[in-house]
Amino acid sequence: MTICAGLGLAVLPGCAGQMRMPVTQSGQQELIDRNINIIAVTSDNIHQYRQARWTDPNGLAAPNPPADPAVYSYRVGPGDQLRVQTWTTPERTTDTNDITLAEGPVVDGNGVFFYPFVGDIHASGRTVSQIRDELSQKLRAYIADPQVEVAVAAFHAHQATITGAVGTPGPTVLTNVPLRLLDLVNAAGTTPESDLRNVVIRRRGVRHSANLRAFIEEGRLGNNPIMMPGDLVFVPPLADNKIFTFGEIGTGEIPLGPERKSLTEVLAAKGGIDRVRADARGIFVFRRTGTSPEGFDVFQFDLRDATALMLTADFAMAPLDIVFVTNDPVTRWNDTVGKVISPLSGVARVDAVADELKD
Repeated sequence: MTICAGLGLAVLPGCAGQMRMPVTQSGQQELIDRNINIIAVTSDNIHQYRQARWTDPNGLAAPNPPADPAVYSYRVGPGDQLRVQTWTTPERTTDTNDITLAEGPVVDGNGVFFYPFVGDIHASGRTVSQIRDELSQKLRAYIADPQVEVAVAAFHAHQATITGAVGTPGPTVLTNVPLRLLDLVNAAGTTPESDLRNVVIRRRGVRHSANLRAFIEEGRLGNNPIMMPGDLVFVPPLADNKIFTFGEIGTGEIPLGPERKSLTEVLAAKGGIDRVRADARGIFVFRRTGTSPEGFDVFQFDLRDATALMLTADFAMAPLDIVFVTNDPVTRWNDTVGKVISPLSGVARVDAVADELKD
């Protein structure tokens, strides 16, 4: 089976070298009604595309990382061992008011611990400050002005778990020091297959996605959220981190890898466009958009001006982008775009295209 059949284009004369796309503004008018947003890339707007706006292969716009809490406060839970310090406690009084240490109580499965004279103290879900306040209040029955210090001596209650394409998957215990996504990933270790642009975070039943590489490379703080109890982090492999090329250019697929790749690099990797057959106005990049799940952004490049080559060097590719080079300027919509796009409505179909490209 040929690539044309894999793309649902077997009925088009394009498989014989006559695939066409409308390259003029008037020829592209009907595309708007079909959720096809043509964007002419120019020196005025190229700054918007120097970094690709990544989309999750399963259709969730990325990134949408969870927001950090206004103030990070560790909340005690079952299994935590506390350290309670008091001055002049009922069970031990000294003339010099030295610090007196109680044996470190452990919060039990019911979320409580026992403290002499005051009995059970509810601790689960509370900060050490809240626990200290309750202890101080109850100790006033024995001490006029009790001085109490409460801290967590050993953290056991809360974890964040990482899995996927990492060196050492598994849980990491959370403490009173905020643990951020990058810390968790570094502790687990990355591999050549780690896709840090589409890290999935599941929190309280909600699925989020974070572009951790955007934080590493550009300092986008929102993509490095604080980990919270129960977070499940999945680092996907780079299996879908590829692009496809066809038309008046070498047909095939190109792996993106972990680093940024520009359109210039893609064109060069395929030997450049066919100077005889290709229309220099008809270099297109198809990209699924998060804002229009049923449609595509289609970026158009006009390479008739040699300075426009700088635009392709600045344009960053995104996973599952489709690069298409047309061969003939037309001004009438002829359903080519519709037939190109309909088979590419999901990852499964894109994977099918990838299989065809390997034949």
